[in-house]
Amino acid sequence: MTERLVMGMDIGGTAVKYVAGGVDDPDRHVGEIPTDPTDIDVTFARLAARITSELAGADLAAAGVACAGIVDPVAGHLGRAPNLLGWEGADLAAALRRSFGEFPCVFANDVNAALAGEARFGAGRGCRNLVMLALGTGVGGAVMIDGRLVVGARNGAGEIGHMVLDPGGPPCGCGSHGCLEAFAGSRGVLAEARRRADAPGSSQDLRGLVQARGDTLTTRDLSDFAATGDESVVRLFLDTGMILGIAVGNLINILDPDKVIIGGGVAQAGDILLDPCRETAASLVLCEASRDTPIESAELGHRAAALGVADLARDALEAR
Repeated sequence: MTERLVMGMDIGGTAVKYVAGGVDDPDRHVGEIPTDPTDIDVTFARLAARITSELAGADLAAAGVACAGIVDPVAGHLGRAPNLLGWEGADLAAALRRSFGEFPCVFANDVNAALAGEARFGAGRGCRNLVMLALGTGVGGAVMIDGRLVVGARNGAGEIGHMVLDPGGPPCGCGSHGCLEAFAGSRGVLAEARRRADAPGSSQDLRGLVQARGDTLTTRDLSDFAATGDESVVRLFLDTGMILGIAVGNLINILDPDKVIIGGGVAQAGDILLDPCRETAASLVLCEASRDTPIESAELGHRAAALGVADLARDALEAR
């Protein structure tokens, strides 16, 4: 009998990460291809060629597509997508059919898909009410209530990164000022590191790191440097964690989740970021019982969105 597999793909500005497998081994096949940010058909054709080669002899029964941006999960339409400007307004469902043919498929925002993955396979196992923040280049967010992802009336729910914490704060890529993303996304953290390095009385070690790395400076460089005990970089992560904690405290007051999951590259700094987040959030939560809401690191890393959207596709297939 031909094996029936389900595939999940996570489309980012530079790469499409994919998984394919069965119920018991959902990530038997794992890989990625480069994204063409100007041409959706080139990207899907490239992916179809790779999958056809890898899954020879298997039946692709369903697929899930996760994409950064405003995604209509019913129509399969992509709205605003800052990292995929050439795809904005694209009909994801039609493009997928042109390369893969007709079969059941589902669509989701990438962080919604990542939360679905963490809920099923990762840090959110056993929880029905979850909030996730993804601290990457920007800051993505997702909310799950009673086991269901919240997408909102116009598919715009969960944009936690654009919660404004200080209207007079640093500019955000969305055009506003003082968004959480401007403080806790990697662009914001790196901008603040450079600002502090240039400030009078700054740490010579921080200044030397910023000058040595130049435009290649990463948040991983900063977290590795903080691990050496450099006070100025430690303070940078403590301050970022406190601002993150303000946002998380607000979310706990509004949603009262079982758990808050923090993922993304900036979160790899670990407890130096998360401990001040936890302390600040707890100080802001009104309900005494909710002050101990766990705030934990994501477990699935870069596989989360592809695994999550594949699981959503599997659920849709079983419901047919």
